[in-house]
Amino acid sequence: MAVTLAQIVEISQEAPIWQGLRVRLPNGLHPAPGQYLLANRPHSDDPLPVALYPARLRPGDLRLVGPLPAAWAVGDWLEIRSPLGRGFRLPPQARRVALAALDGPTARLLPVIEAALAQGADVALYTSAPPAGLPLAVEVLPFSLLHEAPAWAQYLALTAPRARLTALREALGLTAEQGCPAAEVLVDTPIPCGGAAACGVCAVHTHHGWKLACEDGPVFPWDDLEVEG
Repeated sequence: MAVTLAQIVEISQEAPIWQGLRVRLPNGLHPAPGQYLLANRPHSDDPLPVALYPARLRPGDLRLVGPLPAAWAVGDWLEIRSPLGRGFRLPPQARRVALAALDGPTARLLPVIEAALAQGADVALYTSAPPAGLPLAVEVLPFSLLHEAPAWAQYLALTAPRARLTALREALGLTAEQGCPAAEVLVDTPIPCGGAAACGVCAVHTHHGWKLACEDGPVFPWDDLEVEG
C-alpha cells in the first residue's frame, strides 16, 4: 500500500449520491479493477476517509467514483492510500464477459471492460444508464435481461449494495440453491478504516463466516456469499 498526495482536477455527477473525480497521480500507482482507495483532505475536519473506486486507469491520470463529501472541490489536495482490498479477477481465458451494477454506478466496471476487450472477449453490459466513455465494442442490454447472463457468460463482474444481494440474485434468475461460479460481486458497504482498525463495519456474511470487505473484498466470489431469502 502506498500513501500519496493527489490534486482533484475534475468532479462530475455519475449516479444518485455518487460522483466522479479525476486526479493526477504519480506514475506507478495502479489499483486493479475493483480495488479501492481511501482519500481524505489533509489537515481538514473531514470525519472519515472516503472509499473511491477506479473508473479509468491511465498513467498519471486516474478517474475515480465514490460518494464525495459536498465540501470537496476542484483544486483540493487529497491524501490517498492505495491500492487496497481484493479486486476483480478476470480469467485470461474468458471470451464471453457480462457485467451489471445494481443501485450503483456502472463506471466502476469500465476497467474490467477494458481488460476483457484487450483479451479479445465479447462483452455485454446490462444497464439502463451506460457510463460515459463506454467502448463501442460493448453490447448494451437492458438490466431486465440479466437473467440470461449466467448461461452465456464465462465471467460475470457485478456490483451491488450489501443489503441488496437478494435482489441481485433474483435479477440473475438464480434460486437460493443455485450457484454461479463464474460470477464475482463488488459488495458496496461502508469502508471507514481500510483494514487499519478491523472495526467490523464492512463485514459481509459468507459461507466461511463473516469476512471484512476492507481486506477480504470488496470483490467476493458470488458462490462464497451467504445470500438471505
